[in-house]
Amino acid sequence: MTLQFAAQSNAGLIRSNNEDSFFVDGRLGLFIVADGMGGHSSGEVASKMAVDLIGSNFSTMLRRQTQQQDSTQALFVENNPKLSEPANHLVASIRMANHFIFESAAKYPPNHGMGTTVVAMYARPDSYTLAWVGDSRIYLIRHNHIQQLTTDHSLVQEQVAKGLISSDQAEKSEFKNILTRALGAAATVEVDAVEIPATDDDYILLCSDGLTRMVPDQAILDTIVSVKKPKEISEQLIKLANEAGGRDNITAVTVSYKTGNLWERFLKSVSRIE
Repeated sequence: MTLQFAAQSNAGLIRSNNEDSFFVDGRLGLFIVADGMGGHSSGEVASKMAVDLIGSNFSTMLRRQTQQQDSTQALFVENNPKLSEPANHLVASIRMANHFIFESAAKYPPNHGMGTTVVAMYARPDSYTLAWVGDSRIYLIRHNHIQQLTTDHSLVQEQVAKGLISSDQAEKSEFKNILTRALGAAATVEVDAVEIPATDDDYILLCSDGLTRMVPDQAILDTIVSVKKPKEISEQLIKLANEAGGRDNITAVTVSYKTGNLWERFLKSVSRIE
């Protein structure tokens, strides 16, 4: 497995500070984006706490897979039989981050009301583990098609799921910013998680809604297919979001996934030519 990746974050054209945060660790295979919310600077505090806590706790849990977890970590582990052990660790890491963000918001007046979304991906040689809370998104770009892998935890998405409004109406709704889940909003949080097979030449995009509110999925697909290099992709996506108005902070983490050895990849390229 070979991962190439790049992360870019920008305040946008309207806001004076950037409340988005990200975490990338190619050796571990872990990538995280968080979009903070709250008064003053508390949004960026929440998002930074989220990515740092999830990154450090997940790394620790992986190292201790064959050992007993420490007492604090064990409080947040709920072994879902439908998920792999690393996936359960990732979910537990997000639950733990929620706990500490909620506690910080309760104890320190400047942080009252703070919270954050989060999307996280753990890449393994044959699969991706995804976990999320809120309306930041993860996209898969495969064979020139784009697919949203996460489901927004928002009021309008719930209305879409119930057939009350269409997706187009949701995009135009005055309530589209209302989240139904966020880290720090309550003492506990429900985390969604899925695992999907990996395929050679996949691209994975983790992003905040500052990108997806400004740039349609088709433009994201066109950019990735034409640009190809993760650093240039992330830069171009942020440029497109700002050209469309840049009304929010924008974060784009682009991951390119390659599998197989060089000989296998050469044979594959030859077969494509033939």
